[in-house]
Amino acid sequence: MSVSADVVKAWLEEFGRVWREGDVAGAAAIMTEDASYRNSPFLEQPFVGHDAIAGFWEAALVGVSDVDFRYGTPVIEGDRVGVEWWATLRSGGEDYTLAGNFLLTFAGNRVADLRESFVKQKGALQPHAGWGL
Repeated sequence: MSVSADVVKAWLEEFGRVWREGDVAGAAAIMTEDASYRNSPFLEQPFVGHDAIAGFWEAALVGVSDVDFRYGTPVIEGDRVGVEWWATLRSGGEDYTLAGNFLLTFAGNRVADLRESFVKQKGALQPHAGWGL
């Protein structure tokens, strides 16, 4: 089964909105009921299911504001998608930049498995030339 570029684009736009608006319920809704969400390659057990994913997002979004979230060009292979992302935000009165990658597995128009890796840097930084291509 293959996911379309339109479905991927819509999902990524919704994920960005979730970040910007702090929408905990929206974070779970874009995932399948039994989705697996691993926000770090070092996390022994992923967050599984809507309740666990919403709980993760509720904790992760505390004190976060002024989110600018963007993506590079997704690479689609069947139902799997790889994409770079870049976010600037405020947390605890400080500016931060997060830069990372998603590996997504789609089931229809929702994600069944999300794996991400990212780095966090103090300050509001802009992507380097050629980022996201």
